[in-house]
Amino acid sequence: MRMRIHVCLIIVFAIILCANIAIASSENDPEWNESVNYTLYWGDSVEVDGFLIKANDFSKARPFDIETDYVMLTIISDDSEKWSALLSVNNSQIPDRGIFGERLNITAFEVVTGEDIPAPYTKIAVSTLNITEEESGSWINNTISVTKTIYKETYIDERVFIEVQIKNLRNLEFQNVTINETLPENILSDPDIDVDQTIDIEPYSKKLIQYSIKALKPGNYTIPPTEIELVYRGVTYHHYTNSTELVVYGPYITAEKTATVNENDPQQLDISITVENKGNRAAYLEIRDEMMPNSILKEGKTTTEMVIFPDKVKKLEYTVNIKTINKNTIAPSAEIYFSDSKGYSDTFWTKRFYIFKEHEEGTPEPLIEPEEEQDIADPEYSDTSSGNMEYPKFGPIRSVRDLVDNAMIIINEALEYK
Repeated sequence: MRMRIHVCLIIVFAIILCANIAIASSENDPEWNESVNYTLYWGDSVEVDGFLIKANDFSKARPFDIETDYVMLTIISDDSEKWSALLSVNNSQIPDRGIFGERLNITAFEVVTGEDIPAPYTKIAVSTLNITEEESGSWINNTISVTKTIYKETYIDERVFIEVQIKNLRNLEFQNVTINETLPENILSDPDIDVDQTIDIEPYSKKLIQYSIKALKPGNYTIPPTEIELVYRGVTYHHYTNSTELVVYGPYITAEKTATVNENDPQQLDISITVENKGNRAAYLEIRDEMMPNSILKEGKTTTEMVIFPDKVKKLEYTVNIKTINKNTIAPSAEIYFSDSKGYSDTFWTKRFYIFKEHEEGTPEPLIEPEEEQDIADPEYSDTSSGNMEYPKFGPIRSVRDLVDNAMIIINEALEYK
């Protein structure tokens, strides 16, 4: 008698538990994925989206099956949460449906326990919750913690070290977690390290991803957030760090060489080399141009040295006479060398171009046409400068007269810069 009372109390408790779950779920009416049907015999189990569902017991077998038969299920999640469910069909006291872990929906649509069958069984429909973006964000924020550390200021020839730390806040193991990085234009990552990685994270552990970047040009950069992507119970979750502002200091020198034909004298050319500092630091500058064959310097000079401040433009201009005019005459490149007070330096050359092109009527026509593409002041990703190291940091001083001239140049440039 006591045994029957004990069993009845267990059944009543299970009925109340399942009824509460069903009532609570009907109020919210969440959106569920399409259900899948399973047949479970006594002792059978099936794994669905991280949940293990087992047909643990059935109501007592009678000579024939009746509508009030029930099945007792046990459900265990990946993170060791456990539930018991008592489900029946066409029973006013026992529900046919239950929701577990707020993500698993089980509905029994057939329960068979008659003595005329080898083993009792049940047929159930199982579906999982269609996670919204808001719910997904809340879950991942409480599961994974991500921080990104980066120096916010650097120089053009220096590396910037970045560290991404990922913490697992739950007693869950995540496999094939993807780290995705996006870098802005003119920022290069360390070629020896793959910044986009796939890792496994143990429960309550952390992972460190470290790499370095280097800027090709000075300026203000926004380093986009790091994306962490993981899949749990068939749902893909994303977590992002904050974006980071990076300021890169240094000069950025560009140069262009042009030639203009004198309208009255086609053999006379005005050569101009325009140099601009698009960076945020001043630089010492040397321009060395090469004259064309069969040409004579008429006015000006082909070399100069100066200090160029940020956002300033400087020009070297001279005039030459060409003895012989050829339709394919090419203006050679001008050599540009610069260095700054920190020791950063580089050497590059302007583009070559054709001076004349034979017109259809046979008359010469000026043409500014680059013969080949050249990168300007884009140092390679390395620890050493790509500049010509035979030059001292602030340029060569060869005599007392040169010393005075260079001092006057620097003084005049300083007075001009405001």
